[in-house]
Amino acid sequence: MSNLSQIYDVDLKLLRYFCTIVEERSFTAAQAALNLSQSTLSESLKTLEIRLGTRLCRRGPKGFKLFREGEEVYRAAKELFASIEAFKQKASNVNQSVAYELCVGIQDGIVENPSARIHEAIRRFSQYYPNVRFRMEVMLGFQLTGRVADGMVHVGIGLVNEQYPQLIYQHLFDEQGYMCCGDRHPLFTVPDDELTMADIEAASYCNRGHLEYYHPERTRSGTFSGDIGLGIQSQLALILSGRNIGYVLDHTAEPLFAAGALRALRPDLMRIVNPITAMVGPGAADFRLARRFVDCLIDVHMELGESRLLPRPDFATSCGMLVEHNGVCNVLAAVKAGGARAVKSTHDGTMTAA
Repeated sequence: MSNLSQIYDVDLKLLRYFCTIVEERSFTAAQAALNLSQSTLSESLKTLEIRLGTRLCRRGPKGFKLFREGEEVYRAAKELFASIEAFKQKASNVNQSVAYELCVGIQDGIVENPSARIHEAIRRFSQYYPNVRFRMEVMLGFQLTGRVADGMVHVGIGLVNEQYPQLIYQHLFDEQGYMCCGDRHPLFTVPDDELTMADIEAASYCNRGHLEYYHPERTRSGTFSGDIGLGIQSQLALILSGRNIGYVLDHTAEPLFAAGALRALRPDLMRIVNPITAMVGPGAADFRLARRFVDCLIDVHMELGESRLLPRPDFATSCGMLVEHNGVCNVLAAVKAGGARAVKSTHDGTMTAA
């Protein structure tokens, strides 16, 4: 099948493009993820198919479909990338005085949290390893965990994602949010003493799809009545429009509360607390630099003491569907169709699925 007698850098680039197309299940989505034009992406795929001597997928008006040959190439490419990354990690351990690149991914909305001490961890790590270059990127939750699981990102900082049980999580600090609505929403002017849980549950609810579902468009049902905001800023725009209610992190909401553009709905009853974690994949056990950076992250956040922890039940949720209501954890009716599982925190701070 393959016309490849040797693999060059350009082949690796074409394979990465192809893997992105497969993972996004759409040429349009892959264009956005890769920041490429349609013509460039189509030509790249055509070149790869010529190099391999076979068609990999169908594209066009009938939609995207991955052929059997494409499935084989995708699996082989992922194994190839994992092997390359494993070699780079092991080679870096031979002489850590040489320059090396540490890839770190951060979930959106975390850096600006007052409890985040990521910058301090970078400074501390740099004192020990001044020759290491950081490659950092802010990304959506499912993108982050997927790249950590694939070995493309060495260390991730974000929420737990149950889609990837092979990841190891270390608790850093907690984030908190409240159910909110914008000043154009009908509930904005309802006094707290007249606002009931039934009113809140009946309103259209905007979720951060990459947290609550891996592919939200595939799990919608008649009980789901709101929009999906992929990323904190997208979700916030939908809430401020008055179309939906939804959870907004307290550090994001506070200036909007002060400006009168946003209101918390029964904050005495409705709140959400999620653990922010440092995550690594299975290969990190052989990568000393990744382990050392995680150690720095843990150390600087432990120095915050109890202020890094927020009152919560015995478990924390990775997706935001379980909410504390008068000390009891419930699932909002608007998102019950998606299902939810708890994530328990062990005594050493490692997060495991319940």
